[in-house]
Amino acid sequence: MSTIGDRLRIARTKRGLTQEALANLVQTPLTQGAIAHIEGGRSESSRHIVWIAAALHIRAEWLVTGKGEMFEEEWPWPSTPCSVVAELPAHVREDIGDYIQMKLAKHTKKEDNGPTSAT
Repeated sequence: MSTIGDRLRIARTKRGLTQEALANLVQTPLTQGAIAHIEGGRSESSRHIVWIAAALHIRAEWLVTGKGEMFEEEWPWPSTPCSVVAELPAHVREDIGDYIQMKLAKHTKKEDNGPTSAT
């Protein structure tokens, strides 16, 4: 059976993140060293586990116990690592979010109006 450290390392690398990048994504103060301690088995628990799981978009239960599915949802753009997006400046991530919202609104509007006929 894998340890919490093994599962954390697996999830972090699947997301394409370094320990430092993950520490920066966590919504509470956390250092790269704290991530290294968990992955290295020097710390089997952390008050930050829920925040770490949220940053990785994985289930906290899986991270702690290994039970169930790892991911809450799959990263929708596999050709673009999550880490690349995470390292973008905040204003660029905001612009990307705005663009996605605009596209979703247009898509929803088309569905609401029904199919259009080509002329």
